[in-house]
Amino acid sequence: MSAFEQAVLNDLEFRGWRIGKPHQGRDGTMYRANDGAGSSDAQTILIKDSIAVVTSHRGGVDLPAPWRAGREAKDGSPTAYITARDLGIDLSTIRHAPSRALVPPPAVEPVDPTCVSGVRAAWDAKVFPRDDHPQFVKGGAWVHPGGLREFPPGHRHAGDLIAPLFRPVAPGSLSIELCGAQQLLRDTTATPDKYIVSGSRTAGAFVPLPLRQSFFEAGAKIGADWLPSGTRIVVTEGVRTGQAVRTATAQWAAAGSKETVVLAALSAHNLPALARWLKASGVAASHEVVIAADNDLRKSDFVGIKKAVEAAEICGGKVALVDSNKPGFDAHDLLIERKHDLRAGMAAVREFIDAARSPDQVRADRVDAFDLLQKNRGEEIEHYAELNR
Repeated sequence: MSAFEQAVLNDLEFRGWRIGKPHQGRDGTMYRANDGAGSSDAQTILIKDSIAVVTSHRGGVDLPAPWRAGREAKDGSPTAYITARDLGIDLSTIRHAPSRALVPPPAVEPVDPTCVSGVRAAWDAKVFPRDDHPQFVKGGAWVHPGGLREFPPGHRHAGDLIAPLFRPVAPGSLSIELCGAQQLLRDTTATPDKYIVSGSRTAGAFVPLPLRQSFFEAGAKIGADWLPSGTRIVVTEGVRTGQAVRTATAQWAAAGSKETVVLAALSAHNLPALARWLKASGVAASHEVVIAADNDLRKSDFVGIKKAVEAAEICGGKVALVDSNKPGFDAHDLLIERKHDLRAGMAAVREFIDAARSPDQVRADRVDAFDLLQKNRGEEIEHYAELNR
């Protein structure tokens, strides 16, 4: 998968889209997707070289800049498109790349200075949110702020939360740099209620919880002050899921429980990248790592489960997963189910993490996610063909 394809999928997932598995065709790589506005996969994503096109077979395509409206499809369906240039990816690495087997690991894209300076300025305004900010009580279950801040008064996003993104400065390095942010809306009724700040570099990036001011300093490192010996690392998809884990596992929440820090990857597709870094940096060899999976089901091609298992296999970690028929169920949902008893909710989250399983055990327990029949694959390919005739 090219850096451009990864960036496109990350961008759409961050906007609340659920993306199925890829199919290779003459015109490029195609995915079925659900933009969250309905229960079925009514969108398709076609990615070829340096351009990605989204076609919606249900209503319009509501994607903000840098996405742009495209020409109607042959059946009149609206489209939108985005290019590698829009995402700050060097076109030459796509257009002139040798065959995939010979392609070296992609170079890390430089951070966007405008984006980073804007995030830093908003962060340095030091607007600390109330404990009852709508993002902290969504669904009726409270989560600890984890160090997040608000965009300041007068800012066009005033009142929304800033979740700063960091990434390693080099593969295997414990030194990190600010590379963007996720914006969590005050209006939690919006769909989606979170966006990636324009210009953010998301590949291999994460939101560390708890956040520390020292992460913003030149030469910042993930060191023993944040990750002491014996501390467990839980990698989640979403920030709110990460906050739920921190709420339940921090020492102030349960004296004597295992101290736990969180890396929020923001999407399932980013989990393996974080796992590779944890392994290359040596962190996975010296700390327990748990990948907290979203219980994505067949409509989402089980992507949350599959990517969590892939990540755990890379770094030698385990997978925490709720086996249920509830799509997308995660640690935050455990709190919501027990929203009238915070202590019971936190205990359920701790049990969820403590019961993490090996990747092999998850494969055995969730045959539905890993033993798809050829018949089903054929039906999905035929559905693609129908959508694009």
